[in-house]
Amino acid sequence: MSNFFINPGFLIAGIIAISAPIIIHLLNRRRFKKIDWAAMDFLLEAQRLNRRRVRLEEIILLFLRCLAMILIGLFISRPSLNINMVGAFNTGQTERIIILDDSLSMGSGLKGEKPIEKLSLSLIKGFESLANNNDQDLITVVKTTEPARFSPNAQDLNEDSVSELLSSFKEIKASDKQGDLVSALNQVNRSFESKESNFEKVVYLLSDLRKTDWQDSGTANSNESVTDLIQKISQKASGFYIVDLGDGDEGNVLIESVGPVDKIIVNGIPSDFEVIVRNYGDKSINDIEVNFSAQGSLPLKKVISNIEAGESEVVQFTYTFNESERDKTYVPIEVTINSDSSTGSDSLNDDNKYFFPAPITSGIRTLVVDGDPSGISGRGESFYLANALAPTGPAPSGVEVTILDDTDFVSANLSQFDVIFIANLYRINEEIVSRLESWVSQGGGLVFLLGDQIDEDVYNDLLYKNGSGILPLKLLKVGGDDKEEKWVNFKKQKENHPLFRFFEGDNNQLLDAVKVFRWWDTEFNAELDDLNSTVLLASYAPDENAAAIVEKKIGLGKVLAMTTPLDNDWSNFPENGASFLITSQELVRYMSPNLVSDGLISVSEPIAHKLDVREFRQQAKMIIPITSDAFQVDALPMSKSQSEFDWLINFENTGYQGFYEIQKARADGSGDYSVLFAANTDPNESKLERINLNDIKSVFSSDNVIFLNSSQPILENQSSVSKSELWKLVLVVLSVLLMIELFYGWWIGARR
Repeated sequence: MSNFFINPGFLIAGIIAISAPIIIHLLNRRRFKKIDWAAMDFLLEAQRLNRRRVRLEEIILLFLRCLAMILIGLFISRPSLNINMVGAFNTGQTERIIILDDSLSMGSGLKGEKPIEKLSLSLIKGFESLANNNDQDLITVVKTTEPARFSPNAQDLNEDSVSELLSSFKEIKASDKQGDLVSALNQVNRSFESKESNFEKVVYLLSDLRKTDWQDSGTANSNESVTDLIQKISQKASGFYIVDLGDGDEGNVLIESVGPVDKIIVNGIPSDFEVIVRNYGDKSINDIEVNFSAQGSLPLKKVISNIEAGESEVVQFTYTFNESERDKTYVPIEVTINSDSSTGSDSLNDDNKYFFPAPITSGIRTLVVDGDPSGISGRGESFYLANALAPTGPAPSGVEVTILDDTDFVSANLSQFDVIFIANLYRINEEIVSRLESWVSQGGGLVFLLGDQIDEDVYNDLLYKNGSGILPLKLLKVGGDDKEEKWVNFKKQKENHPLFRFFEGDNNQLLDAVKVFRWWDTEFNAELDDLNSTVLLASYAPDENAAAIVEKKIGLGKVLAMTTPLDNDWSNFPENGASFLITSQELVRYMSPNLVSDGLISVSEPIAHKLDVREFRQQAKMIIPITSDAFQVDALPMSKSQSEFDWLINFENTGYQGFYEIQKARADGSGDYSVLFAANTDPNESKLERINLNDIKSVFSSDNVIFLNSSQPILENQSSVSKSELWKLVLVVLSVLLMIELFYGWWIGARR
């Protein structure tokens, strides 16, 4: 009985409930006491004449009520039949919708057939069988890596189409892309809403059944899970087959990330790189060889002795770049791991490599705007900063310093600099403020060094703006001792801040030796919220209420204000060589934007590159990996809120892992300039843990969802095995029957 009813117990209960109206009918016949009286003869004669009609009416009413009880039990038991109600009157055609998982994980496998190879063989066998027996069928294929594209889409199954499909399935390979099973199922579910189709549909899902794919609750366009969508589709389709192509080996090791320790890679200076290798398996793995190669050079090699299950290890490499170009250049770095000699499981080889586009610069481009250039040689603030940031000597510091006075600063191109020091600048106008605000919001690092030349009213009006401007604090008055007989010291408020990382433990005495005689008294809002990101980094001791260093984040950049200048006028800071040198170097590195994060994308993530049409031509070339084909790409104007000279190159064909190179032609014809991007696979594709088949099977109570493995016939399965539930039809019949019983009972009652 369970083959025809999902809840057969309720049908039995409905049959038993038939006795209720019969018992009521019998009780109604016995509830009157018989008393003979004179006029009874006339009534008995009338009853004798109408007895047959009344009995027939009561039998019909009893039958309707018994039938209603049966239908109620039938409705609750959810009957199903081996027919497709949707296609009961169709033309006999069947559309076979094949959902292919061709994501990166389908290329896993230590030995034997990989899931993608099993998929290829299963489909080839199935189509060869269909070609001889099902000339009326239609074929639709959707890949999880391209869920919005059906190719082919409801194509007739004939000799030419079968030949084309067989050819494509013989060459199918696991993609570098991440699969999106939810989106693919959503597209298939929407295809059932088409009013043009009048034929049955059978759906086949071929996948390695990874837990990651099935546990996603949905995408941005859908809140439904994989199981929800399969249940919806299976109720509409003539059949839904889930084909398990995976195996039991879930061990895998991958390179999770590669990156420099610092925010900048300077030509000629040793750079440290960290390589993170993760073990996604359930067992430890030993002796993993890691290779680091820059621009095809002989690789540096290190061996990780052991990585525990689910853990990661960090390997560090040091490399010195020696590029001849003075301008910023990009060097391709490729890191690979070799687990052939390892004791452990590494099922997926395609995630054993990582690409990194290393931007090489001659130094952090730093501008010092000197608002108080000293007439005495070696006394100006810019002199001390320049010597601390870029000291003379055989070893470069990694900082390029440009010094401008207030006049030249007005016309300076701020985009040429990474960090700007505004040192005791008097001349500030709205145009300068607007340019600084835009530059900081795009990632620049701005430092205000406040001295005796500034006008506090101008700074408060144009820069502070009641807390909404780029200056993080409001200036009140100059405090301290003009005679320099009393002083204060720096007191760290954020001990773990990167600015103070060298002043820990015994090294803190270097900072304690700094004497500050004068400073600006200020006030600022110390309460952090979404609108205020001002943080007090250091104050003055013993008066900790006096702010010394305050930071504020604006957009992608940040602003830092020091309430005393970096010269000898208000402190002895420059005379403390070690502390001043370290603080200056750490300050410029902390304020510098992250110049090495640009250019890293995931496979299939579009490349968006801004181009200044004043410097480069609108047309550029894009060179892609694998084939090294070159495509022409055009820069287009950006939104009106952006600069009219900043145009955007957008490139979406990033389906392979590797390096993508944009070759831009300079507007003055002086040559090309290349920008490098690196696409890497999504780490989620490296998680090979499979779903529990028993748990998933228990979710699908309907026999309309059938599980198969790659050794069983797949496309050869006919849609006749599918079932359709009849509860909707039963509900309609029950509603009509109850209406008939109601009106029939009222009618015979009125007649009597």
